[in-house]
Amino acid sequence: MKDRKSGLLLRFLLSIAGGILFIFAFPPFNIWGFAFFSFIPLLIAGKENDSKNFLFGLIAGFVFYSASFSWLYRLAGPIYLLLALYLSFYWGLFLYLVFAIHKRGRIFIAGFVWFLMEIIITHLLTGFPWLLAGLSQWNNPYLLKTASFTGIYGLSFLVIIGNFTLFYSFRKQQVVSWCISIVLFAILVFSPLFTPFKNNYEECLNVLIVQPNIDSTESHSPSKNIEKVKTLTTESIKEGYVDIVIWPEGIYPDIITPDIIDDLKNFARQFNVGLIFGTFTGDDKKIYNSAVIIENERVQVYNKTHLVPYGEFVPCGKCRIIRDLFEKIAGYTPYVERGKKIVPLYFKDKKLGILICFENIFPEIVQSFVEKEVDMFIVITNDSWFGNSSGPYQHFAHNSIRAVESGRYFVQSSLTGISGIVSPDGTVNIVKRYGKHLFVEGIMLYNVPLIKGKTYYSMVGDLPLFILSVIFIGAILCRKT
Repeated sequence: MKDRKSGLLLRFLLSIAGGILFIFAFPPFNIWGFAFFSFIPLLIAGKENDSKNFLFGLIAGFVFYSASFSWLYRLAGPIYLLLALYLSFYWGLFLYLVFAIHKRGRIFIAGFVWFLMEIIITHLLTGFPWLLAGLSQWNNPYLLKTASFTGIYGLSFLVIIGNFTLFYSFRKQQVVSWCISIVLFAILVFSPLFTPFKNNYEECLNVLIVQPNIDSTESHSPSKNIEKVKTLTTESIKEGYVDIVIWPEGIYPDIITPDIIDDLKNFARQFNVGLIFGTFTGDDKKIYNSAVIIENERVQVYNKTHLVPYGEFVPCGKCRIIRDLFEKIAGYTPYVERGKKIVPLYFKDKKLGILICFENIFPEIVQSFVEKEVDMFIVITNDSWFGNSSGPYQHFAHNSIRAVESGRYFVQSSLTGISGIVSPDGTVNIVKRYGKHLFVEGIMLYNVPLIKGKTYYSMVGDLPLFILSVIFIGAILCRKT
């Protein structure tokens, strides 16, 4: 009995260790190598055909998500732990399933099971694919470019089979899978050398990114926000030729009026530039989080299609108990409407894919824009509510994955947070002042190439990996039967 309790305690501690180690693979720590062995303590805790595997997987996931999402506490209080618990469920299910299946082929079975679970996480209950395992490789100079073939889910697949490959190193039952996984890693690591990124473009846009350093958690007059960002823009625009100026989400944190639009038209006309900015549109009955682009007299609007849980809507908010509890803790109830269509906006006949806030974490939204042949992506965001935390770094890292997946430049302007540019090969340029990224004013003028064509991932998406997953898992299950 004593040995049994000691064994359970050891498995409990190993689960916690696995969750903690995985944290360091992601921003702001960015030690991407940790991702390839962080699961090993959890795998040691796993036992063959043991229902307790679910519990230990759940514990590891909860440790990882509750710590990594700690920035959500500022917004939702302790309720954010429900999100951490929900996502941890998949870790528990994962550990249970992989140890319930025959050992033969387990290295690849694990990768395919994890892939299918991340697909579910991305789409079920509005989806929240923040910190997918593949994001840990956003700054990996060897594997990142693989995303142009496999997408983020392919990177996640590699992370998981990497852990299992190390765990089962030189074990007789896994020798075939082990050898195949080693060869697969070698091919994917060196494939960019034989398929280098081709920066094919004929035209560019001179883009001025403005980060005004406005904290939306403090009380600011919308008109004062506009005056501040105007002043910062005016001082900067004289430094070089500019085609379009990008202001962040929430720069006018109220429903925009015709008078304000006219004033901004005049401002843009004064410098002969286009202007993109974030605001609210609609009326008292329906309010949208919107991106507005002004080009001479033409005004276009894109309404955010994927809303932030807790920030713009309350999950299960139709339940009065949940809604009232959230309002009691957070002090407000969000009521933003969801945009209905993913449509590009136009500037000088160029198609721009506009992403508001965390829309850049969803591969399918970016994929929809690429299918509409956008020339570049612009992310406008208000990351001030993250505070001085890991949140802004985690958010920006998604741009690196999306840029490589889509073969397009990603430009981000933040109210405060991280602003910068990511090229299609993953090269990052970030606005910095006094050695800091957060809570500083800053600008960046960049000549952004408008790239045509599609990556392999843009053409086929996740279908090949999905088909392989179904075939491989089906074959293992049939053989077991």
